Amino acid sequence: MSISPSLYSYFKVIGRKWPPYRVIRFLCGAIVLGLAASWGLYHHTQAVLTRQLDQLAVQSLPSDGPDPTLNIRLSRAKGWPFGAWRELSGVSFHTHLNGADVVGATPTLILGGNWLDWARTITTQTKLPLRMPQSTILRLVRNGNSLTLRLNKTRLLISKSMMPCPALTARCHNHTMPLYRAYFHIAQLEIAASHLPYTVTLSRPTGSIRFAPQSLVRPDPALQDRALLSASITAEHLSYPDTMLKEFDITHLRTQFALLPNLYSAASHASSPTAQPNLLLRLRLHELSATFRPLAASEQNTPPPHLSLGGTLYVPSFSGVISVSLTNWQSPLHLLMQSQWFQQNVPMSLRSLCNNLMISPRMETLATRPLTVSIPLDHGVPPGLSSSSTRLHSLAEHLRKLDPTP
Repeated sequence: MSISPSLYSYFKVIGRKWPPYRVIRFLCGAIVLGLAASWGLYHHTQAVLTRQLDQLAVQSLPSDGPDPTLNIRLSRAKGWPFGAWRELSGVSFHTHLNGADVVGATPTLILGGNWLDWARTITTQTKLPLRMPQSTILRLVRNGNSLTLRLNKTRLLISKSMMPCPALTARCHNHTMPLYRAYFHIAQLEIAASHLPYTVTLSRPTGSIRFAPQSLVRPDPALQDRALLSASITAEHLSYPDTMLKEFDITHLRTQFALLPNLYSAASHASSPTAQPNLLLRLRLHELSATFRPLAASEQNTPPPHLSLGGTLYVPSFSGVISVSLTNWQSPLHLLMQSQWFQQNVPMSLRSLCNNLMISPRMETLATRPLTVSIPLDHGVPPGLSSSSTRLHSLAEHLRKLDPTP
């Protein structure tokens, strides 16, 4: 490779002004200065992490029952000269919220990170980089029902701020309440629940969560419109080996929701101010959408259907009303009607109604439009879709209202 005469002359002039020994001396000085700055910054950051750990050890986790517990088997300072972090081994906790036991455990938790991670905390206005490189288990148990989350290779950026109470009547400490924000990236998330026959697996979920625990720990009517948890999450892929869903490749998931306290009886709370009521929650589902790509070769040339849900449900019963919008709906509806589950669980009268809907002349004019319907839910399922086939007639009544024939 040749060097142009002008560039050669430039380096020749620089070489006269900066002899090799000066260049080496300058580089050595810069390295020593950089290491010294990194050493000082490392010790300062480790002091900050020590204070974070002390606060984490002495302050109570949100709890409305027995005193919560937090166990850390071993803590080691690491990172210099590339960063500053604490490697915590054998981390586990146990707390109690709204009649539920909440437990969690992870083999390794890394508090802090390299200097690039700390730089991101400045740009995103967060305070605490956190990483769990191994599998992490979170479990919620309430009234014999359980919800288990298994997180693999998790990265978090967490911040805490204080916001004013929404009303003068709200019972907040020092007229403020804490608000936590977390930005996360998870390689894989597995969700198992006692009422689900299979495990739901999400690939690469990312997003953000806002969490205000005082809305739940100290329920108050003045806080009923202040979300205790809201989230915006996307994921690349969902896997659930259900009889119907296994026929599709479910991709491009997106959800936005808010979990709000539901107004409870102020009179019952006033009669027993120390008792914590069985607080019901409202799940406000702004969006839950996904693309369903058929795995059958004959269906792959057609546009994939896209499902979008929204509505409000009451938790933990998951009863309420949701709106369902489905584009390119002919293929999944045809597969559903031909499935073994549909043939075995749906009464003949309802199957005949669905067949008449599909061959209706008006259905051709609706083929290019999204199919939108509001569905009431009772404990997570539409009325009639239960283990008892006799109740399926109530679903037929709802579908008859969608009959496109005049």
